[in-house]
Amino acid sequence: MAIIFVVIQILFCATLAMAQEPSARPVVNVFYQPFFGCNCDSRNMPRPPYLPWNQPPAKKNGYTYTPGIGGYKVHTRAVPWNDARMTCEEEGGYLAILNSIAEANAVTELLKKSPPITGSPNPDFASIGFHDRFRQGQFVTIHSQTLEKAGFNEWADGQPDNWHNNERCGSLYKMNGKLNDVNCDIPLGFICEIPVL
Repeated sequence: MAIIFVVIQILFCATLAMAQEPSARPVVNVFYQPFFGCNCDSRNMPRPPYLPWNQPPAKKNGYTYTPGIGGYKVHTRAVPWNDARMTCEEEGGYLAILNSIAEANAVTELLKKSPPITGSPNPDFASIGFHDRFRQGQFVTIHSQTLEKAGFNEWADGQPDNWHNNERCGSLYKMNGKLNDVNCDIPLGFICEIPVL
């Protein structure tokens, strides 16, 4: 039985190596993941489905790596939350998810040191990876974890407030590193994360 699993693993690895077109990778990964476990990083956080479980993500230009925490990139051209989410995925990561006070502090410092955010009515906020789009008031990460389970749930004073009954997406307040809810359609700068194994 062990020999069969080794053969299957070799075949899948060879298929991954030979796949030249990006469209071939998701099909391989759909079959690859159920046989060989969770597609998770070292913090047991799910990776986007297009990253094979046993391969660390490539280090990308523009990302700042903090040992033991992760790699982050602050995008200073403001876009709506969903566009930010898709941009991060295109770079091989995801909108940043804060898992600790240490991570929140590191990401906030990067945001403070970044060039000014352009094209945003709220340049002191940056989109990150949480929302309450499924059920109002129940905030979850883009990996479907509650903020409490993810490890960071510190809100700015008076937040979340769902101002005008229209704030369903998550952001980080640059001044104090706390969470804030925002209108998903308002363009903000945003922070992408690539896990470091």
